[in-house]
Amino acid sequence: MLQMVFFFIYFCIYKFIIPTEEYFTPTWVFFVLPLLIPVVAALGLGLGLWMSVLTARYRDFSHITGFLAQALMYATPIIYPLSSIPDQYRYWASLNPMASVVETFRYALLGKGSFSPVLLLYATAVSIFILLSGMYLFKRTEKRVVDYL
Repeated sequence: MLQMVFFFIYFCIYKFIIPTEEYFTPTWVFFVLPLLIPVVAALGLGLGLWMSVLTARYRDFSHITGFLAQALMYATPIIYPLSSIPDQYRYWASLNPMASVVETFRYALLGKGSFSPVLLLYATAVSIFILLSGMYLFKRTEKRVVDYL
């Protein structure tokens, strides 16, 4: 909620106070945004559970975690839009569950980018799968984590 307050302040500053050459406006997809927060939270928690179990079991994962996070950041179209990826690679880029979430945020708040309900459902399903599998793996190995430490 705190981030939304700061975002709203900056959005109003760039919308009404600082003149920009490009016109941007929120779209009707803005009302979908509260549904995206649990998707992102589920994906983050699921990946966190996976990484905590793998890091406890295999010590070298603590060194790899930073590289994996950076690779996922570059693989997610945050700075660049999904439409800037060549057509032959766009399918592979859209397999990243965060790609459709970021594109939906971009489309809802700025009116640019794309909105695909199918890719959003795919991202939701992948996030739920990663969360449930992470919870299962964590629950299965939590009693033996002390042995690894």
